[in-house]
Amino acid sequence: MSGELGAILRACLETHLATHRVPAEERRILRAIAQCGTGELGYAEYECRVCQTVELVPRGCGNRHCPRCQGRLAHAWLDRQQAELLDTAYFHAVFTLPHALLPLCVARPVELYRLLFDAAAQTLLRLGRERLGGTVGVTMALHTWGQQLNLHPHVHAIVTGGALDLPVPARQTGAAGRWHAGKYRGYLFPVGAISAIFRGKFLAGLTALKEKGAVPAPPGGWPKLWKTLGASKWVVYCKRPFAGPEQVLSYLANYTHRVAISERRIVAFDEKARTVTFRWRDYANGSAVKFQTLPVDEFLRRFRRHLLPRGFTKVRHYGLLGNNARGKLIPQARAAITAAGGRKKGTKPTTTAEPAAPTWPPPCANCGATHVRCVALIRPDGRRVKLRPPR
Repeated sequence: MSGELGAILRACLETHLATHRVPAEERRILRAIAQCGTGELGYAEYECRVCQTVELVPRGCGNRHCPRCQGRLAHAWLDRQQAELLDTAYFHAVFTLPHALLPLCVARPVELYRLLFDAAAQTLLRLGRERLGGTVGVTMALHTWGQQLNLHPHVHAIVTGGALDLPVPARQTGAAGRWHAGKYRGYLFPVGAISAIFRGKFLAGLTALKEKGAVPAPPGGWPKLWKTLGASKWVVYCKRPFAGPEQVLSYLANYTHRVAISERRIVAFDEKARTVTFRWRDYANGSAVKFQTLPVDEFLRRFRRHLLPRGFTKVRHYGLLGNNARGKLIPQARAAITAAGGRKKGTKPTTTAEPAAPTWPPPCANCGATHVRCVALIRPDGRRVKLRPPR
């Protein structure tokens, strides 16, 4: 239901803010989502260059927590990532924090979530060096929620099914190295090895944070937490490889631009009773679809848990895809894959798994022409700002 979350916020947010202690940054995010697409944030003025029809479209908030805005942003993000897709197998791994760490995640989300990223990435990069003899490429996305909007911090990792080995001369001259494909068809690395290394790296990092005083003492004290974590199961799941590199593109945005709850899952909002009903999947019971009804204040409290701190990066790249290395290493990886018998040089992988993104702006409502462009922005105060035509 498009706009359903916005409707809930417009009807109940101010009452919720008046009766609950909500940090200023969370207030800013929630108010932005409430105003999204209503005209309160202004309008974009579109003009058809064929029939000169002018249309005003309410502006979106663009917030990364807004389910309305994320769909279009996901398609734009995928277009940028397509240029860096390698013609190799890809694997999907999930790293989940034990339940005992949830109080620390609430108290120090930046430190704990950054450590989650670092421990998971270092695990995959280490196994790439030890098992494949080179550097793998990794894209990771943070999720903090479960199906019922409960706190469930985990990262989804998309990993290349091979590694680039760059000897010293290759690093100096820019020559292509060697590509080492994964040894197993059904999995990239043994799950037991991934879990053990991840656990060790995370606990070492948590110890360092404790010694620096960067995290508070957990409920029950540190000895109790160490004992609990030692006995906990560190869940790492590594799925079988994708059907091909083209499938990765359609899959990536499902994780990089997903928010705590999609509007398709919101089934009903009863403003009079102040309740929200949403759909969720019970994965412990054969993925059965179930429904849950919550008081609107509890629904908003759960949603607020997953608003990330300002400036925190929720999608990160490592190894071959690292921001400082990709410009140099991706061409070398492509050449190495070609030399190892991959796709012929100069060709690009096809992308047929995902339907084409809806065009934006949409065709002219009057004549159907696609020559529509944004010519001005109307600010919330009514001031019109003319835009320069594109070159």
